[in-house]
Amino acid sequence: MKEEKTMNQFVQNLTMRKNFNLEKMIRMEMKMEKIIEEVKDKEKEVMTIATDMSQRVGNMENNAIQFQLDVNQTMIGLSDNFKEETDKSLLPIVGFNARLSSTKTVNTGNKVVYDTVITNQGEGYDSVTGVFTAPHTGLYFFTAHVCNQGNKDVQYAIYQEGTLITTSTQYDNGGVYSCSSVSTIAMVNKAERVWVQSLDTSVYYVDSRRWNTFAGSLLIRQVR
Repeated sequence: MKEEKTMNQFVQNLTMRKNFNLEKMIRMEMKMEKIIEEVKDKEKEVMTIATDMSQRVGNMENNAIQFQLDVNQTMIGLSDNFKEETDKSLLPIVGFNARLSSTKTVNTGNKVVYDTVITNQGEGYDSVTGVFTAPHTGLYFFTAHVCNQGNKDVQYAIYQEGTLITTSTQYDNGGVYSCSSVSTIAMVNKAERVWVQSLDTSVYYVDSRRWNTFAGSLLIRQVR
């Protein structure tokens, strides 16, 4: 009887231990499942963060590329503007000097055609017509040098588009051959014409030491 009781007690204890261990295993499994769920949640959170970071990095790269493009475009614009302003500020080379190749008689009101070109920077002077056409608007300097035969006068003037801008007369008596000059500055618009005109029928005398010349140059260009 006593042995039977002891056996029952042993079985009962064994059953209790088994149930305890089973409950413990169940709790551990539940903890593991919870841990696994938390890990999965963390993985999702990490993936979300990683995706967000990747998008941010991509956006930053795109913004950096766009910024560089904007900077390049701005630099190109500034360079073009600087070049344009520099070109405007540079004084173009405009100047001419022409002379008569031989003694000529020019009638009243006619242009004096200086047929031999010494220099013609800017290609403004025409040796066929004797007319200078301004390639740029600006302030110009003009001068004319004439020589007369003895006892004969030379009456001449510089005209701008038909308007007299300076004039002079050269004369010496007693058979003296002499020369003189007249000069002026004038504001001339682009494409306006300037020339020397005879105010009276005059002989423009030429020899190796007496040159009749017409010259001019751009002093200051007007930038609009």
